[in-house]
Amino acid sequence: MHQTDRQEPAEQDAMPRRYSQTNRRAVAEAIIRMDESWIALFGDTGLSDLCYCDLFTHMWLRRDQSLRKTDLYAFMPSISRRTAVKYVQQLIDQALLDESPAEHDRRVRWVTLGTAVAERLERFFDQSFENYSKLRT
Repeated sequence: MHQTDRQEPAEQDAMPRRYSQTNRRAVAEAIIRMDESWIALFGDTGLSDLCYCDLFTHMWLRRDQSLRKTDLYAFMPSISRRTAVKYVQQLIDQALLDESPAEHDRRVRWVTLGTAVAERLERFFDQSFENYSKLRT
C-alpha cells in the first residue's frame, strides 16, 4: 500500500450510520428495561448485580453440558477470579446452584443451575424477548 492509499484511522474505524437516534434511543431504553427486569426478578435473592446475570446466562446456554465448578469463574468476566470463586460458593451454599462430585475424580465438582434459578432466568429471558421484539414495530 502506498502512502497516498492509506486511510486515516478515523476513516477505517468509522461505521456508516445506519440507524436513527430514535432507533438508538429505543435500544437504550430496552437495555434499561432489561436491567430493571433482572433486578425485579432477582433482587429479593440478593443477586441483582449483573455479574450473576452473566453467570446464569452462560450456564443456561450450556445446560446440556457438564460444567466443572472451575469453569464457572470465567462466566463472570466483570469481577476478579477470587470474587467469582467466593460468589459461586455462596450460590452453592444457598442451594441456588446444585453441586455434585464427579465419579471418576473426587477433585472435580459438577455444578448446575438450581430449579428456582432456572425458572426465574427463563422468565427474565421471556421478558427480555418481549422488550426487544417491540423494537421491530
